[in-house]
Amino acid sequence: MDYKGLTKREIAEILDLAGSSLACKTEADVVKVTGRLKDLVEADNCVVALGNTSHVKKVVTIDYPAEWLDMYINGEFHRKDPVIKYNYRFFRPHLWSEALRAFPEGHCKGLMDMATEFGLRYGIAGGVNGEGYRGSIFSFSSSRDRFRERHKEVLDSVIPHLHQALLRVCPSAEWGRRVGELSRRELEVLKWMGEGKTHWEISLKLNISHSTVKFHARNIIKKLNAVNKAHAIALAMDRGPGA
Repeated sequence: MDYKGLTKREIAEILDLAGSSLACKTEADVVKVTGRLKDLVEADNCVVALGNTSHVKKVVTIDYPAEWLDMYINGEFHRKDPVIKYNYRFFRPHLWSEALRAFPEGHCKGLMDMATEFGLRYGIAGGVNGEGYRGSIFSFSSSRDRFRERHKEVLDSVIPHLHQALLRVCPSAEWGRRVGELSRRELEVLKWMGEGKTHWEISLKLNISHSTVKFHARNIIKKLNAVNKAHAIALAMDRGPGA
């Protein structure tokens, strides 16, 4: 990962959160680690869900207003939520304002206006794609406009690890995934990717060209059926030693 624009403290916390996600064994563990991510992106509230745009399979409440969640779930607001729509179409970290610009329909704006009455005025969200109900969304909110581009990079680096943790602690769902076999060189590249090294740094450590590292990185993502480098790292870590 390149971690452009992030401080040393943020990078260290990202790496620690990845390790903590791997150690999650219960839903309470996931809540605790997600709470740390919430603090890292300077949010006030957070909620996590598995599912898709038509059905919410699992909701993990971190500290969202209970009254709003009751209204949201009972009213099936996810069907008209621009943040949900944006997440499950693009699966990349985004500001709530970006989602509303992408889906400016009146019912979408009306829902966001309702959310502000509960202090949920600004937000940032991200998730990982998955078949069926395996897609995730991690949504963070604040009453103040404090989310910046670097917060997107933080989510992009950490959410794939938390996504894997969430799948592990939800035994009621079917989460089977085909994982390809990695070559020795791909495992070496993946190891250094997991330690936060850039493609250029990996090329120096392995004495291979920058383009060769990029080639291996693309193959790793393809073989592991991952959505990005961070997701590939999370999948490999989930397999344990010998992955």
